[in-house]
Amino acid sequence: MATVAKIRYMFLFAIFTLGSYFFIQDYVAHEYDFLTPLDKAFPFMPDFIWLYHSLMPVIAATMVLLVKSRRNFFTVFWAGLLATVLINVFYILLPSFYPRPDFIPETLSEHILYSTYQVDNSSNTFPSGHVAYAWLMFYGAIHSPKIKSLPALGRLYLLWAIGITLSTLAIKAHYVIDVIGGFAVASFCFYVVKSIIEKRNYYKEKCKTET
Repeated sequence: MATVAKIRYMFLFAIFTLGSYFFIQDYVAHEYDFLTPLDKAFPFMPDFIWLYHSLMPVIAATMVLLVKSRRNFFTVFWAGLLATVLINVFYILLPSFYPRPDFIPETLSEHILYSTYQVDNSSNTFPSGHVAYAWLMFYGAIHSPKIKSLPALGRLYLLWAIGITLSTLAIKAHYVIDVIGGFAVASFCFYVVKSIIEKRNYYKEKCKTET
């Protein structure tokens, strides 16, 4: 699949995803607090902000450079759009917020985290979009033929997806339940879309052989 076409699709995806996220953040009243003892026990670690912000560059690199086949690209693309729709439905029907810690930024990591808090406020937590999109990239990567020749890359994506998941807890952006929800959304969307695309292609090939 042509790189230019991929970039166009990813640009549309980014506009829809970010636009709907910030629209809901600004116009929906957020009222639910899912804080548990497990959330309180997880340490506050601002240095994880670097890993947290690796999401967008890795999405771009994965979709443009690694996900080569048209089928795999559109599986991840449509799964991502479906995930965005489902996540937005939860943001509207179950509007939650995270009571973020008060701190005075001193280190570079803390200043970046503080700025992140200003742009991305404490709302729209369940499920975690960061977690969902990270695991979608993992699924897309491991279904790429490139992984067969570079199995270590698949393990690297697994570690990265786990790292993104932990980062949302470490910077106090998401609850544990948000993380579980994000992983569930990613798994559901990827394998549902993958199944639909495979069935569609199967019937297409079947029709070709019969005519």
